[in-house]
Amino acid sequence: MKSELNFWNSFSGRYDKFIKYTLGKTYQKLYKKLREDVTGSHHILEIATGTGLLSFEICKLVHHINAIDIAPEMIRIAQKKQAEMHALNIDFQVGDTSNLQFRDGSFDKVIASNVLHLLADPDEALSEISRVLKPEGKAFLITFCHGENIRSRLLSRFMELSGFKARNRWTVKSYATFIQASGFEIQTMEILPGKIPLVYIIAGKTNIR
Repeated sequence: MKSELNFWNSFSGRYDKFIKYTLGKTYQKLYKKLREDVTGSHHILEIATGTGLLSFEICKLVHHINAIDIAPEMIRIAQKKQAEMHALNIDFQVGDTSNLQFRDGSFDKVIASNVLHLLADPDEALSEISRVLKPEGKAFLITFCHGENIRSRLLSRFMELSGFKARNRWTVKSYATFIQASGFEIQTMEILPGKIPLVYIIAGKTNIR
């Protein structure tokens, strides 16, 4: 855990350029979909916000965003960008996905993008997401499926050498099964193609948890 935190802190200054030059096309599609799906929302939580890329894309379309990341350096950069952009309806803070410091039923929507495949215990994260969602809330569970095909598996192993360790190499099918088994009902699922496919899921809570 400590070594991974050190990695994300040290990588924070290069994070935006990495996303732009390696995942830019995929993220542009992701931004478009999120803008369409969250417009008019009252209270959103984004977990693993990094430097706030997604939150900045949607902040003008929603009432308020809480955005957390476990890496203090990521949050520091996000707050610096926030001051420059005057994005006053975002509250950036350091936080742990597995131990969210919010009351039950606090949010209309929770966005977990590009994070669940990195976690040692994604079940715990989904349990916390379910807890802080309102009964009719929606979870945006957006994850790269590193195990989908030979190319994605090879690229995933290569990325691990650089510090990007995917603890969960799901296929699209196994990821959907995992989400459903964790107490969520999938309402929308779309695959955004790329070297590693990005699965865009919108899910609601069931009565399992």
